[in-house]
Amino acid sequence: MSEDNRIGDDERDGLDDEEKDRIREIVDNLERDVEQPPYNTSSRQGYSKEYQEYREEEVREREKTFYEKLCIKSGSILSISAGETTRDKLTPSLRLLDWDVTPGMVLSAAVFTGFVSFTLWFLLFGLNVLLGYLLPNSLMLLLLSIPLTAGVYTYYKPIYAAKNKVIRSSGEMILAILYMVVYMRSSPNLEGAVRFAALNLEGPISKDLKGVLWKVEIGNFNRIEDALNDYTRNWKGFNDDFLESLQLLQAAMNDPDSDRREQLLQDAIDRILDGTQEKMKHYAQSLKTPVMILNAMGAMLPVLGMIMLPLISVFMGDVIRPLHLIVLFNFLLPGFLYWFMQRILSSRPPTVSSQAVSTDSLPERGKYTFTVGESEFRVPVWPVGVAVFFIIALYGMVGYLTAPFFYPVPNVDPGMVPTMFLSGDSLNPIPLLLRSVSITLGIGWGIGLVLILGSIERRNAENHLREIESQFPTALFQLGNKISGGTPIEVALKQASEATSDLEISDLFGKASRNVEEMGMTFEDAVFNEKYGALQEFPSQMIQTVMKAILESSEKGTHVAAMAMTTISRYLDNIHRTQEQLNDLMEETMTTIQMLAYLLAPIVSGVAVGMSQTIITAMFGLSQQFQGASQELPGDGAGGGAEGAEFSGILGNLDAAIQPELLQFVVGIYLIQLLYILGTFYMKIAEGENVTYRNMFIGKILISGMFFYTITLLIVALLFGGMIGGIADA
Repeated sequence: MSEDNRIGDDERDGLDDEEKDRIREIVDNLERDVEQPPYNTSSRQGYSKEYQEYREEEVREREKTFYEKLCIKSGSILSISAGETTRDKLTPSLRLLDWDVTPGMVLSAAVFTGFVSFTLWFLLFGLNVLLGYLLPNSLMLLLLSIPLTAGVYTYYKPIYAAKNKVIRSSGEMILAILYMVVYMRSSPNLEGAVRFAALNLEGPISKDLKGVLWKVEIGNFNRIEDALNDYTRNWKGFNDDFLESLQLLQAAMNDPDSDRREQLLQDAIDRILDGTQEKMKHYAQSLKTPVMILNAMGAMLPVLGMIMLPLISVFMGDVIRPLHLIVLFNFLLPGFLYWFMQRILSSRPPTVSSQAVSTDSLPERGKYTFTVGESEFRVPVWPVGVAVFFIIALYGMVGYLTAPFFYPVPNVDPGMVPTMFLSGDSLNPIPLLLRSVSITLGIGWGIGLVLILGSIERRNAENHLREIESQFPTALFQLGNKISGGTPIEVALKQASEATSDLEISDLFGKASRNVEEMGMTFEDAVFNEKYGALQEFPSQMIQTVMKAILESSEKGTHVAAMAMTTISRYLDNIHRTQEQLNDLMEETMTTIQMLAYLLAPIVSGVAVGMSQTIITAMFGLSQQFQGASQELPGDGAGGGAEGAEFSGILGNLDAAIQPELLQFVVGIYLIQLLYILGTFYMKIAEGENVTYRNMFIGKILISGMFFYTITLLIVALLFGGMIGGIADA
């Protein structure tokens, strides 16, 4: 019925303007709860404005990425048709990502990228030949892996991006099902449940659910069930538990029996929790081998191999150059380890993490509050990191400015070298090595300090948020018990606050109760008021969403509100219990990674550099002794000199040896990269995509790891270097 006709009917019924406004408000409120498409956009409480904003946001966000533009352009140039295997491999990922490209376009982009990369490599190779082989052929062969890697990465980019979306969506999946179940407990309306979850989540799942509702509003689908079925097909093969839980919710909506509907709602949340626990169990079991590979490929074999590199470089001449080490250990190997880590993380099951209502409610990352007198200044922390770097690295920078060479250096004039680098009339290798050590130590500690200082206040706030959320189910159960006896919710708030007085969460109900008693607020204002509401002191997204569900339930009576509270309390306890079980399953793997990051990798790296220093020092000392002995051999001048040269030649070409200082730079930078990768790997397994906890852990292992690395290096160099020096003097 049109608006004009409805008003006309009201006028014929003799209703005055006030009565018509009251009836229209009642109808609008009913339409808000049970609204079916097409939507009534005249409702003041409708969602057309939100969806117009969503569409504008979607248009802005859906501006094609560089990868999509590359695929479209490559497809127009090459027009390669994808085979059935390629379509089966890429189509699910492209559908989940909602990218406007086809598998054929992706294949065309991979071929085009590989061809362009190979052409650039070929031009570089030709230029290198014309310039007289400035870069060794062995390095050019290593660089040949770049075109191959570029083509393969372009081909698998949609698969990696889809798996990253699954990881970013993991925490929201469980909460989305929980919110929909909570809503349907009090209001058996599937569309309202989807809307409730979409508006109270932030992230990929929220965006997807808003898209589902938007497709219903614009008429792409006539029913919310059809839109959800189309959406769940995108998740097939990525998270079947989430898909099955959504299907159970639809089945509950269509079941006329109330007891059966309650059971289906219970099964929906149990399905995703049990499935998550089962997946995490298998995931924890499957992690043992990848962690061993990461240990061997990332720490043990590469770093132990570096012990022999200086010796190998002496006898193999210019075959191994410092540039080879930099490309291999600071680019190719970290790239491989990062790719390997992402492959392991791509199958990580979903877990739940705490989230604030908005980032403004928590301290900003990257800043720290300094107190000067009675004043507080919140300043960026990166200048502190830069200052720490310069303080620690000052010794190295001054050392290289005053003695710009790497040890060992034959025929150096001791008078041109600062005395702190001398031991008598000869160079002292330990102070010279410490120059490069101070620089890498400054880099590691500077970065670590920035990460810790820039995240510690945010970490403390998030820990407090987690503690509050862990207390919330108990307090909520108490409130539900009070209301179930018929006590009005405004009165029950005070009673629940007294019953949970030993918990910090009791302040939530206590402040809401005071707002009701002292300021005459309704339950809604007492909790949600933007200025005085109790939730202003508890900026948890989960708590705010649950309180919204309770508010909607209370409008349907105290019995419904009490049932909603006890149900939510039980669900939150189940989620917390599942999270604790997941942590227990991962304990062994987490301990292994921690041991590798805190001790094993730094100590092995320090031993590698210290032993290389010892080997080069010993060979340099022996070379000088051979040269001195060759001059004392009997013979006719020229003959004796020739024999001496041949005798010292058994040590190889020391001029081509990789200097320990340079090797230390390579190993030190690689250790920083390895610790960053291990820290990211550890925290993504333990906490998902929580940037704050990741930064804190990486900062800790950087400071700890670089400390143990430096201490180990010095102990090995001093211990074995002293032995070598004693032998040489003898």
